[in-house]
Amino acid sequence: MTKLSWDKFEPQFGTWASKVKPFFDSGGFDPIYEFLKFESKRGRKIAPISELTFRCFRETDMNNTNCIILSMCPYHSHIKGTIISDGLAFGCSTTNILQPSLNILYSAWEKEFDKEAYRSPDLSYLSKQGILLLNSALTTEIGKAGNHLELWKPFTKYLFEEVFAYTGIPIIMMGKDAQFYDRYVTPLTHGPLFKIEHPSFAARENRDMDTKGAFKAVTTIVKQNNGINLNWLMSKEDIDLQDIPF
Repeated sequence: MTKLSWDKFEPQFGTWASKVKPFFDSGGFDPIYEFLKFESKRGRKIAPISELTFRCFRETDMNNTNCIILSMCPYHSHIKGTIISDGLAFGCSTTNILQPSLNILYSAWEKEFDKEAYRSPDLSYLSKQGILLLNSALTTEIGKAGNHLELWKPFTKYLFEEVFAYTGIPIIMMGKDAQFYDRYVTPLTHGPLFKIEHPSFAARENRDMDTKGAFKAVTTIVKQNNGINLNWLMSKEDIDLQDIPF
């Protein structure tokens, strides 16, 4: 078995590194790494590309996290050889082509907030507002949706039990695979929990997604607790302004 180096892992997690290190030290990543290495060697294509596997942690500052979104798994498709998933739940910035699930999600946000906005394939504008866009499984095999869910269960369980507890951060779980982890969320240790359907189900049935008002409720909670206005829908100009370094 290849000995994993924390020096190589640490930069992948940004400000979350110290919280993730106990899982690393316990050997928790060893079977994950060995499996992914084995699958790659036998020609299996894995999504997202390895540099983007832990992107959601680097994009969202742990100390300024305002909401945790837990989805299912990365997109399991590619477009002309380019893997669609970009390391953020629902993000598809690698191809810059809006995917049906994200399109449905934008429609749901527009309906909930009664506002139209630019539908960006890159959701880093949400990450920059402290919204952690996490998938239940951080990888999947191309062509096989959700086939790494079991592989990542120990890590995702660890996050909810050891990292997200006692933070008070609201959590939105989308779909049954994400809602498996509601057993690790308790009112005494975690922030408010919202359980809603995954947009892929609505996309499959060609209908609107029912968010149960979860995003508006989270927006209100964050405003009351932190004085921060979460903006789920932005114009292209506002998104571009986020990248100006002053």
